[in-house]
Amino acid sequence: MRILIAVPTFENIYPDTFKSIYDLNVSGHDVAFEFVRGYDCATARNRIARLALDKGYEYVLMVDSDMVLPKDALVNLLDDPRDVVLGYCARRGVNGTYNGQTCIFKLLSAGGVRCKSYLPEDAYRAEEIAALKAKGEYKVRVHGGGMACALINTDVFNRTKYPWYDWANYKDGGTLSEDLYFCENCRKNSIQIYADTRVNCGHMMRHVQFAE
Repeated sequence: MRILIAVPTFENIYPDTFKSIYDLNVSGHDVAFEFVRGYDCATARNRIARLALDKGYEYVLMVDSDMVLPKDALVNLLDDPRDVVLGYCARRGVNGTYNGQTCIFKLLSAGGVRCKSYLPEDAYRAEEIAALKAKGEYKVRVHGGGMACALINTDVFNRTKYPWYDWANYKDGGTLSEDLYFCENCRKNSIQIYADTRVNCGHMMRHVQFAE
């Protein structure tokens, strides 16, 4: 399987992030690495998606420049493959510190709609994800989440409209970041999103902060 591992970044990649990518167990897959630097995150992600399509990759693994991946992240994300599957990490609180929440948001009821800002109280807490993992629930359907570590079947980009990533600003002051914009696009096109409870990534805040 051909997989592109790509980092969208404004400037540089943390050495710990690059080392964790270098150390990944790729399990014999044909894996290439790329990073797009100097653009806003939405533009960088769109360029990565276009590159993955143009070069014929079957999957793209997007990794934020401040993530530290567990060695088995790729193997677990590819296990029982889905169109979109996310790893998870500690989520910065309002004051920039870790408050126990992750970057993954719970699935709403069948008729539920998530628009504009995702609500902090609907984010999975680290202990909730750990409990799911302990029960053997590894691939959990979610409403969406941050794409700090996201494995995407490149056919998803053929099934959704460009731009795949964008920053939305609403007249009432609401916003939608580029990764959540992508998640909403997937939902509108009946593409389900999952999180893998085994893929717990470190988040380089002031140090490596894990979600549990």
